[in-house]
Amino acid sequence: MKVKDVMTAHAVKYCTPETNLQHAAESMREANCGALPVVDRNKRVLGIVTDRDICLSLSQHTNRPIENRLVGEVMTRDVRTVRANDDVNEAFRKMRERKIGRLPVVDEQGSLQGMISLNKLLNVTVDRGQTAIGDVNANGENLLKTLRAVSNRREAKVPSTL
Repeated sequence: MKVKDVMTAHAVKYCTPETNLQHAAESMREANCGALPVVDRNKRVLGIVTDRDICLSLSQHTNRPIENRLVGEVMTRDVRTVRANDDVNEAFRKMRERKIGRLPVVDEQGSLQGMISLNKLLNVTVDRGQTAIGDVNANGENLLKTLRAVSNRREAKVPSTL
């Protein structure tokens, strides 16, 4: 399965580094999503801002109103992306390695084409009745392995006693 088969392409919300956090939060609410790609004027992906980024910013800077804070101050700049023609296993790998649940989909120039999320991947897999959800493919990737890594991203690593 290709990324283009499961990505959200129509009506993808995005913002710029100059967008204030209040507007970004409102866009997330309207789109019922938890992250917005951050783009330049040519729609090249510069980063990503999540609802968590906004919440953490609010908790750390109580003297500045949300409408005076910009996305560029809190966004993640080291963002991973995939291309529409990539196999979904490439998306699984990047999500698992970075322990993230969403990736912007870009073209060859790095311009935003859509978004792919674990939630969407899970829903499409279940809706299609696919049984390969837990099967490890030749590249060692699968949806369950990726879900596990992302779900455990906040847990501290416990040293092995073996």
